[in-house]
Amino acid sequence: MINSSQKATLPHLQAGEHVTLQSQGSYKHNLRSGWKIAQCFLTNQRFIIYQRPAIRFEVALSDIKGLKIERLHYVIRKKECLCLFFRPKKRSEEARIWLITNDPENWRKAIYQASLLKIDPETIDNISAQLSADGLDILWYLWEKRHAKIDQLAELIDAPNHMHVLMEIRETINPVAEKIVGFPVLSFERSKIDPETGEPVLFSWWLAGQPEERTRSEDRLLDIFDEGSHIQVIMEIKGVEQSDLALEVEGGAVMIRSQNIGDSLKETVRLPAEVDPHKYQMHLKNNLLEIRLAKVKRSFVSK
Repeated sequence: MINSSQKATLPHLQAGEHVTLQSQGSYKHNLRSGWKIAQCFLTNQRFIIYQRPAIRFEVALSDIKGLKIERLHYVIRKKECLCLFFRPKKRSEEARIWLITNDPENWRKAIYQASLLKIDPETIDNISAQLSADGLDILWYLWEKRHAKIDQLAELIDAPNHMHVLMEIRETINPVAEKIVGFPVLSFERSKIDPETGEPVLFSWWLAGQPEERTRSEDRLLDIFDEGSHIQVIMEIKGVEQSDLALEVEGGAVMIRSQNIGDSLKETVRLPAEVDPHKYQMHLKNNLLEIRLAKVKRSFVSK
């Protein structure tokens, strides 16, 4: 619990906001200005530079566009500093601010994880390949739901207790993720706003980073052939098995989707003719999916 003396050294926090990293440091807004000493705070919503009693600089995590480590003159020698690129309010061009702390690499990792880290299905696949069945179920569930309380995760994998879930996250999932992407991908948040609903979520585990849906690239292979009595579709699909796929055929379109929990594959292909929803075949080999659909037979009555 934060006491009154600690509160006096903190900037005013918004509803549902809490500090995840803080340290004393120095900052400057351009290369020609001098360094100014201040307290630096990273929260679950903002990066803040604070000189009591006022906030001197703040930027929402969603407005951070890039990070890098540079070496700049500080007092009488060069020192490593963090350069933060951000989108200022009421301006279209990017701006920069430089920050010096005792551990710039730790700050870079923390800010990157909170604002720039992207998680896509391929990343989840790579992590899942090194997990147990319980770890895989937890990871894919959080990919789909974004957050869950520990009792939900315990029920999901039929865990004997909450400690089993914690051990799976802390000793297996996150260490594997750190090897693959350089960061833990699951984090516990006492309070965080759900970006979809706008509602606060309390005491839950979250998938870190920003989700990236699996979408069809414009240059990905997709061919459609009209073969008289049939329509043939050939398309490139990666990261799934044929047993994972389900087809929904209706009129002149076919929807291909994955039945795996957490997989975002869902694509509709428009066809040049109406097809029978019950007469089709599909085959997947070497990431190429071939679908053969029978056209609807029309009967013509002569007058």
